[in-house]
Amino acid sequence: MTPVSAAKTSVFGTPLTEAGPDDASLFVRPLERLAELLEGIDHARATEVRELLGLLQTSPAQVRHQLDGNAWWAGAGSLAAETMSDNPGLAEAEWAMLVREFRNLMIEIGEQLLATGAANPGIRSWLLAFNNWNASEV
Repeated sequence: MTPVSAAKTSVFGTPLTEAGPDDASLFVRPLERLAELLEGIDHARATEVRELLGLLQTSPAQVRHQLDGNAWWAGAGSLAAETMSDNPGLAEAEWAMLVREFRNLMIEIGEQLLATGAANPGIRSWLLAFNNWNASEV
């Protein structure tokens, strides 16, 4: 993997890399943490994220294709839209921290997808929204 440029890093400061769709390592950490976060709030999509993690070593191109799909980035019903879900009964401060982390993980996944040639038009819109909401502390 070669760094895209010194200026291109994820929101976590991790260098974004130029890699093909067969590089499974790009998404391991954010997907692991996303699965944990979703499991922690008993979210219906936690199993889906966990299953994608299991496929990374055997079918990385399939995982990347799914991550670039409408189920993740296309409007209502997408995983990106789930960042706007109602609080399931947690303390407000805890819920706000989880939502921010959820957005940050989606930003990291989306930025890496774009750096590796993702085509879903919803990604850029969601990244813009997430970054704006985080900056405004919404």
